[in-house]
Amino acid sequence: MKRFLHGATLALAVSAIAITVPRSLAGVRTPSQPFLLSQNLNFKPPDVTAPSNRQGGTHRGSKLCPAGLSITPLVPPTNIGLTLTESPTIFVYVPQTSAEIEFTLLTENEDKVVYEKTFKLDKSGIVGVNVPATGDNKSLEVGKRYVWSFSMVCDPDDRSADLVVKGFVQRIEPQANLKNDLANPDSMTRLNVYAKNGIWYETLATLAQMRRQTPGDSALTAKWTQLLQSQGLESVATQPLVVPF
Repeated sequence: MKRFLHGATLALAVSAIAITVPRSLAGVRTPSQPFLLSQNLNFKPPDVTAPSNRQGGTHRGSKLCPAGLSITPLVPPTNIGLTLTESPTIFVYVPQTSAEIEFTLLTENEDKVVYEKTFKLDKSGIVGVNVPATGDNKSLEVGKRYVWSFSMVCDPDDRSADLVVKGFVQRIEPQANLKNDLANPDSMTRLNVYAKNGIWYETLATLAQMRRQTPGDSALTAKWTQLLQSQGLESVATQPLVVPF
């Protein structure tokens, strides 16, 4: 009986250690260690908002844009995302269409074009457009907001018939602790750092690039789906990534 009680007491002690140790380490920052793939990607939106126009545009119907067709930009419910780079990648879901898609980036008051690009897709899916920071294009300035739009050109002779969605991007300067965390070369660690700091465009682009590098990784696919669902983008969460981006 004494031997049994001693074993039970030891088991309880080990169990208590197993429970209390993770709690005691919860507040310890260990950015040098990679996060587990099984963890959820907890994106924390920053306390910023912008005029709402995130809902996928719809059209009454035309030759290039059949009725009910819509495009959906990948942006949080606040309709604005933060970036740390002068060259962010902005994503949109495009359905099967032969229409051209026009991407435009403008200054916040929409009086100056920063960058524009026109492309076509041969299949439906999620595509990312990278804003280049070289050549004649002006880079995004820290602290400023920019307006971007995706337009589906349903009638080239009547651009008022375009399907248009808009969103915002704001570049910020990372603080010293954020820079230190992002110095970690591990992609998964950096992904989680972006997410927990509310850096939307890098969170999405980093995860998209990881999926492109290992397209058969079900854990990364689950992270992508969970991330989009957490931001109200359930309708496109399982759509495939397509090139170019």
